[in-house]
Amino acid sequence: MNSFFNLKLWWKEIDKINFILISILLIVGIILSFSLNESSLFFNKHLVFAISSFFIMIFLSSLEPKTLRRVSLFFLVIFIFALVIVLLFDNEIKGSNRWLKFLGFSLQPSEFIKPFYFILSAWLIIQGINGRQYYLLVLIISFLLISSLIILQPDFGMTFLIFLTFFCQLFIAGLSIFLVIFSLFAILLLSFFAYYFFDHVQKRIDLFFNSNSGGFEQIDYSLRAFKNGGWFGKGPGQGILKEKIPDANTDFIFAVAGEELGFIFCSIIILLILTIIIRFLLKLLKMQDPFIIISIVGLTCCFGLQSLINIFSSLSIIPTKGMTLPFISYGGSSMISSSILFGFLLALTKNKIFYE
Repeated sequence: MNSFFNLKLWWKEIDKINFILISILLIVGIILSFSLNESSLFFNKHLVFAISSFFIMIFLSSLEPKTLRRVSLFFLVIFIFALVIVLLFDNEIKGSNRWLKFLGFSLQPSEFIKPFYFILSAWLIIQGINGRQYYLLVLIISFLLISSLIILQPDFGMTFLIFLTFFCQLFIAGLSIFLVIFSLFAILLLSFFAYYFFDHVQKRIDLFFNSNSGGFEQIDYSLRAFKNGGWFGKGPGQGILKEKIPDANTDFIFAVAGEELGFIFCSIIILLILTIIIRFLLKLLKMQDPFIIISIVGLTCCFGLQSLINIFSSLSIIPTKGMTLPFISYGGSSMISSSILFGFLLALTKNKIFYE
C-alpha cells in the first residue's frame, strides 16, 4: 500500500494551503446544498459526490506529470467518443443535448473534457514549439473537433470557456499578436453564429439587454435574492426565492448564497476563489518546465473563467450561460470534473517539482 500511495510523502510534497482552501470550497458547497434542499435525497447525493471528489482529488494529486499526460490521453479519447454518442441519442433538456445516461446516472461528457484536454494541449504546444510540426496539426484538429462536437449539442457557454482557456495557453506559449486578433475574431464570429442560429441563445441575450421585455425571470429572482439577503443573509434554509429561481442548485447557487448567507459570505467565497487562483499562478514564478507552466495556466484559467461566468451571470453582469460554480454547485459531472482539475493542479505544484 505504501508503494501505491504514501500519505506521509504526499502531505510533505503537496501545497498544503491550496489543498486546505480547495477543501473549504468543497465544504461551502455541502453547506449550501444542505441549506438549499429540503429533500434529503439531493443532499445525500451531493454529499456522496463531494466525498468521492475529495478522494479523487487526493489520488490525482499524488501522480507525476508524465502519468498525468497518459491518464489525460486515455480519458480524453473516451470522452470524445462520449460526445459523439451524446449527439446520436435524443436526450434533449432545455434546448441542448448534453447528457449521457449511464448506469442510472446522467453524465455530461463536456465537463470531463476540460481538465484532460488542457493537459494534452499543453504537451502538444510544447512539442510544436520544439519543432515537431505534426503535433501542432494534431493540436488544431483536436481543438476543432472538440469545439465542433460541443457546439452541436449546442453548449456555447462551454465552447466559449474552452476557447478562452485554450487561447490563454497559446498566449503564454508565445502566440503572435496576429493570432491573438484572429482568435478574438473567431470568438466574435462564434457569438454572431450562436445569436442568429439558436433561439435560446438569442432569447438570453435579448432579455439581458432588454430587461423590461419579460419572459426570463431567472435574473430578476436572482437579483432580488441578493437584495433580500443583505449583509448577513436570512439564515440557512430561510430563503424563499430559491423555490422560484430555475436551476437554483446549479447555475444560480451564488444567488442562493446571497439570500441565505448574505453579502459578507458571498464576498468570502469570491475571496477564496481569487486566493486559490493567485496562489496557483504565483507558483509559475518558480517553475522551469514549460509543459507544467502551460498546463497550470490552462487549468487555473479554466477554473477562474468558469467561476467568473457563474458569478457574473447571477449578478446580471453578463447573459446567463448555464455554467456551474466549481465544487459549490450541485451536479456529479461538475464536481468530479472539478476534482480532476484541482487534483491535476495540486500534482503539478508539488514542492519537489520546483527542484527537479
